[in-house]
Order: sequence, then C-alpha cells, then structure tokens
Amino acid sequence: MIHPIIRKQVYYQTNPMHRELWMRHPRSSLYVVPYWIAFWGGLGYSFYYLGRMVIGKKAD
Repeated sequence: MIHPIIRKQVYYQTNPMHRELWMRHPRSSLYVVPYWIAFWGGLGYSFYYLGRMVIGKKAD
C-alpha cells in the first residue's frame, strides 16, 4: 500500500489536466470560487465607495 502523501503527490504531478495546481483537486471549486467572489466583490465595493468619495457624495 502506498502512503497517502505519496499517492497525492503522484495524483497532482501526473494529472493530465492542464489546470492550475489549486484547481486540480475535485473539491477545489468549493473553496476557490467563493473566495474569488468575496475578493472581487470586496474590491468592487471598495472602488465604488472610493469613486463616491472622490466626487464628494456621502454614504447614506
């Protein structure tokens, strides 16, 4: 029996999918997609209120 770490290493290094390392795991979309939604949502929120601050509108 192969040690679990070696089995995972073989899976990630010989996987024929041409994807980024953090997207190769079958459940990676459950972790990465909500992160990107929160990241871009927060960035958009920040720039929206930055624009409002630049033109002088106060937040309600």
